[in-house]
Amino acid sequence: MKIFYYLFHFLCYATFVLPALVDPERCSKLYGQCKKRCARYEKQIELCLSPSKICCIERAFEDDS
Repeated sequence: MKIFYYLFHFLCYATFVLPALVDPERCSKLYGQCKKRCARYEKQIELCLSPSKICCIERAFEDDS
């Protein structure tokens, strides 16, 4: 029963608290776009407000990774 209790609290935290901590305009301020997947020439820089999307930005020519 304790497992369900902890799972419930974790799901509430992930659903309500984490999205509130993410700035919805930060991705656009960094000239990125919220997408489900980044292309090969892009890199992930952070999470977006939507839990299923990530912020992608074009890689600089110096970036190898």
